[in-house]
Amino acid sequence: MTPSMRALLAAEWRKVTTTKMLWVLGLIAIGYSAMQTVMLTLIASGKLPGVPAQGELLLDPDYITTLLSQAGTAATFVLILGIIAMTGEFRHMTITSTFLAAPRRSRVLVAKMLLYGLLGAALAVITMTVVLIAAIASLAPFEHAPITVSVFTTVLAGAVIGMTLYAILGVSIGSVITNQVAAIVTALLWVLLVEALVGLAFPSVARWLPRGALNSAMNVGLTTDVSGGMTQADNLPAWGGVLVLLAYAVVFAALASRTTLRRDIT
Repeated sequence: MTPSMRALLAAEWRKVTTTKMLWVLGLIAIGYSAMQTVMLTLIASGKLPGVPAQGELLLDPDYITTLLSQAGTAATFVLILGIIAMTGEFRHMTITSTFLAAPRRSRVLVAKMLLYGLLGAALAVITMTVVLIAAIASLAPFEHAPITVSVFTTVLAGAVIGMTLYAILGVSIGSVITNQVAAIVTALLWVLLVEALVGLAFPSVARWLPRGALNSAMNVGLTTDVSGGMTQADNLPAWGGVLVLLAYAVVFAALASRTTLRRDIT
């Protein structure tokens, strides 16, 4: 790694660690993932008022994988973190001084992608650890399929790769859509509305979308069908999910590089 790249990474590290953005989004992501894990356990056990017991789900190894895969919900927050990393520069007009200090814009973009990719991976490890603890604690009162090392490591590997690529996607989206509000709203609408609707109506199509690819990478076996019940997920193999996510990251990174290098920022 060249001295200039190390300096850019150090500068990006100072930017992200001297603001509340990383810590707030990180804590929300971890807390939300753990809450989802506990909620799914309680739903299957019938301990929530008005929800019929589905205790057989807790005996299904695929459902245990689904519980652990709730760590993947943190990917949305990682995506937002990457978007803010780039759009924040335009919002606060620090992008001018950034490009003056590093005239080769492509290096700035690469530095952001590298750093936020590493942050995404780190957040995946932390979130998976908390989700594992939440799963063990919430499953303790009930008879359930075991949480095996192989299942945990498979989901962990998928989450680490997925969140790394989601962070890179976020930086790329923020480079293409420089308005922070527009970029975040667009990303959230896609993740929370478009992908959710496509997943319910066209499962075979949804597996090729980023969220479906992330589920495939984490080897998720069950998903919610149109009736609200659980059904077998129509996923790609784990390696296929990784390749689809990688393809999205490469395409959006290339688009971001092209627009960032040509854009007039004055």
